[in-house]
Amino acid sequence: MIEKLEVSLINENVHNFKKGEFGVEKIEIDEDRGLIEVTYGAKEDGIKHVIIPLQNIEKCDYMEKVGGKVESEVETK
Repeated sequence: MIEKLEVSLINENVHNFKKGEFGVEKIEIDEDRGLIEVTYGAKEDGIKHVIIPLQNIEKCDYMEKVGGKVESEVETK
């Protein structure tokens, strides 16, 4: 499960997501669909999903928790 994600887009915007921070519940990279999906917790107006197409990403850094330890990975386009 991904704990922390930093995405640099081709338009030079940078976005940071961290599980548990600002209501972030889940961070997933779906390479088959070509998306990164960030899910926020339920609020009074619903559940927020942020979807970022992989083709818009210049660089992606993330930390993944595997078996109790944290591993870091860098993915560059």
